[in-house]
Amino acid sequence: MSGYCRFGGKAKMLKHFMVATVFALLATEASAQDAKSAEASRTVRPSDAKTAEASKNVVPLKVTVTFNEYDGEKKLSSLPYALFLKADESSHFVGRVRMGVRVPIWTGGKDSAIQYQDVGSNLDCFAQAAEDGKYVLDLSLERSSIYPNSGGKDEYPATSKLDEQPHQPLLRTFRANLVLMLRDGQTTQNTIATDPLNGHIVKVEVTLNVVK
Repeated sequence: MSGYCRFGGKAKMLKHFMVATVFALLATEASAQDAKSAEASRTVRPSDAKTAEASKNVVPLKVTVTFNEYDGEKKLSSLPYALFLKADESSHFVGRVRMGVRVPIWTGGKDSAIQYQDVGSNLDCFAQAAEDGKYVLDLSLERSSIYPNSGGKDEYPATSKLDEQPHQPLLRTFRANLVLMLRDGQTTQNTIATDPLNGHIVKVEVTLNVVK
């Protein structure tokens, strides 16, 4: 009887030992899985790291281009346009603005018809960061407009003969390609063009601002 009790006691002890061993193995495996999960959460994939680094280098910019027209010292008009773009090393983003109308023009002759001419402003701008907090702006500007068909001598010289061509408006076109280097908040006025018909002066003013 005593031998049976000893055998039963050993069996119980062995059973408890096996149960404890299983729980220990399960706990060890769970700890290993938690460690792997924590390590994975701390590890940043190379693509994510590149994306985060690129986003840090992106600088949002606002470029304001203003066309000013003068008659001598008198300012006749001021047309501002704003472009929002970014300056970074990876992309070549170009900001664009298109503003205008399609004007009907009578062609005349036997087969008289009406053609439509685009009149307005086209602006393209590319920005790149330079040294010492400066930015290089590559601007392409085009602006067209219609002369008022008044036929007055004060507005046009007699050689234009506007009174003889009431259905043929004169279209004025201004084009310029500029490369500027500006700081945040800096304004420059460096393009001056003179209208060959009425002598009006067109000046282009460019302002750069970093969007914060």
